[in-house]
Amino acid sequence: MTIETQAGTTALMQVADLGGGDAAFEGIVTVSPEGCLGLAPPDGSDDVTVVVWPAGVSLSGEGELKTSSGEALVVGDKVFGGGEMFDDLQEHKGEAVAGCVAEGEPGYVLGSVEKLTE
Repeated sequence: MTIETQAGTTALMQVADLGGGDAAFEGIVTVSPEGCLGLAPPDGSDDVTVVVWPAGVSLSGEGELKTSSGEALVVGDKVFGGGEMFDDLQEHKGEAVAGCVAEGEPGYVLGSVEKLTE
C-alpha cells in the first residue's frame, strides 16, 4: 500500500491486486475530516468511510482519482466498488493508515471501482 497526497488530499492506494472480498459498495466520493478520500453513503449523510483504493488507481495533481482506464473520479461522484470492509482498518493495514483512520475505525479495501452514471 502507498499513500499519495496531491492538492491537500490524501489517498490510500493498493500497489498490487491482492484479490480479496467480494462485497459491493456504493457511495459518494468525499474527503474525510483528516483530508483522506473515502466514501459517504448515497443517502447524503455526512459519514465518511476511508477507502484503500484499488491497484491501478492514482491521484492526480488536482486531487482527483484516475482509474486504470483513465476515468476521473472527483469528490461528489457516485461510484460502485467491490472489495471488503474491515471493522478496524488500522488493525488490517497497520500504522500506515493512522493519518486517515483512528484505531478501531472501519474502512473499505476496494479491488475495483467505477463511476455510476444516472
